Amino acid sequence: MKKTKKNFYSVVILLSSILIFGCSQQSEISTSKDTGESFSRPSCFNQRNIDNYKILDRGNLIVYARPKSRAYHLQISPASLDVRGMDMISFQSWSGRVCGYAGDELIVPDSLFQGRFSITSVTELNETSLYNLLVRFGKADALKIIEPENEKSPEITRELEGNANKNKEDTNE
Repeated sequence: MKKTKKNFYSVVILLSSILIFGCSQQSEISTSKDTGESFSRPSCFNQRNIDNYKILDRGNLIVYARPKSRAYHLQISPASLDVRGMDMISFQSWSGRVCGYAGDELIVPDSLFQGRFSITSVTELNETSLYNLLVRFGKADALKIIEPENEKSPEITRELEGNANKNKEDTNE
């Protein structure tokens, strides 16, 4: 009996330590400064703050949260979104925050059944990474395509030092 009680307390202490360590790591990640780079970072969003969405392909979509400047890239599994027939979406999460953890789901209500998809990744996008993602999936045009001025490769016109000295010796003789 005493051994069982001791094991129970050990498990409780271990789980508490894991929880505290996990929370401290999450706070370090969320308080780190944005360096202004065009890279996106893993993140979470409140499921009730979603205003709009854009489907990129069968396995990727962008959701827009309040305020409108926040955008998140979601990857789902299995990759089988119907691009034509989605009028609305909803989310299910045990905590109310969708982070791409086990149990986070995208729900697509349909007239016959509810499609449920596991959310495997949630990435917050800044303005540059949002634009690049839209261009990559063909949902936005690239700003400007720069064409080279000429198609030919450049010619080398300088003389090498060894050949120049040899030519001078030949002319002196």
